[in-house]
Amino acid sequence: MEVFRIATIANIVFVMLVSSLFFGTPARSEILADSNEWTIAVYGDVDDTQLEDAWDRYTSPALMGVPANDKISIVAAVDRFTIPGTELIEYCGGVATVVDTEPEQNFGHPDTLKWFIQTVTLSYPSHHLAVVLWDHGGGWHGVCWDDTDEDHLTIDEVSTGISTAGAYIDILGFDCCMMASIEVVYEVYTTGLVGMVVGSEGQAPYTGYPYDLMFSSLAADPYLTKEEVAEDMVQGWDEYYSTGQGKGMINWIDLQAVSVTVLGDVVLSEFKSWMNAMQADVDKYWKEYLRAFRDSEMVVDYYNADIERFVEYLLADRHITDQALKDASTGLMSAVDIGIVSQSWGSTGPLAGITLWFGLGHEYEDYALMYSETAFAIETGWGSFLALVNSYWK
Repeated sequence: MEVFRIATIANIVFVMLVSSLFFGTPARSEILADSNEWTIAVYGDVDDTQLEDAWDRYTSPALMGVPANDKISIVAAVDRFTIPGTELIEYCGGVATVVDTEPEQNFGHPDTLKWFIQTVTLSYPSHHLAVVLWDHGGGWHGVCWDDTDEDHLTIDEVSTGISTAGAYIDILGFDCCMMASIEVVYEVYTTGLVGMVVGSEGQAPYTGYPYDLMFSSLAADPYLTKEEVAEDMVQGWDEYYSTGQGKGMINWIDLQAVSVTVLGDVVLSEFKSWMNAMQADVDKYWKEYLRAFRDSEMVVDYYNADIERFVEYLLADRHITDQALKDASTGLMSAVDIGIVSQSWGSTGPLAGITLWFGLGHEYEDYALMYSETAFAIETGWGSFLALVNSYWK
């Protein structure tokens, strides 16, 4: 049976439990002249009955495989399902060293994410920081399902953890499924503390990130920019899954590196204009909207549409004649393209690099209220637009 890094609907609908509070750590210290250039920090929610073995078989060896460089620190916080407690592990030159142990922590709580970011920035100060969230992903539903605590990070809690930690994150990676969504990107955009997001529109494989290939260029040149490192991450992924140990998987998986600032601004401008044009024509074209969604859905029954494919189907549909809608669609597609730094898509592409929820029927009824609380829905009114589409569909 294939295992993907995707949150099941059963994961998503459980009742979140109140978790314990953790001792805070000081805010990120002022960067000293002799600080490292980069810190790579992995938030390892290995407290998962499906993925615990993946950490030991794939992730840990890949982290050990990153060539040593005294200007780069690699550290992971690991919370397991079978072993109580949390370990802080350093990786350097093929060696993994446990440098600290903590009591069992709830990796599905924003206080734990805050603790991790602050601990890393205090103990491993650097000019640049990459944080990777490791576990299952569910797009706008959230990430990092902690099986012991029966909890997970909603995307609002991800932004809360980042905001309260107060450290700038050059690259926020998601070693999990479906996190390259406009809702996720906009949520972290609101923090003002994230530069790039690296994640998948669709499913991510059990083997996860090939960290050794992703960061080998950085190990050779620790003065790379965040855009260059994010691009190298995608290229390392592409190498592993097209010609390396994961050969063949590239045909059904993808990875994107996107600019949070650019796409966040797109939401506030081109996306709103496009949505207003869509809404103005919903009575005429709602059936065409449904067809465009069905032809652009990334993972069946998760209702996430690739934005570019969706728009391309609208533009190609001979029934849609409203020039204002066509112009807004072209404008959105062009604006999104600017925010995409690098992509790997194999035979699944071409892709926009970002998805959008298009909840219909029972999916909409079950999750509309939850979705309405996302920063993206609040800012754009996309949830209200979907309510209108669903009223016609019924």
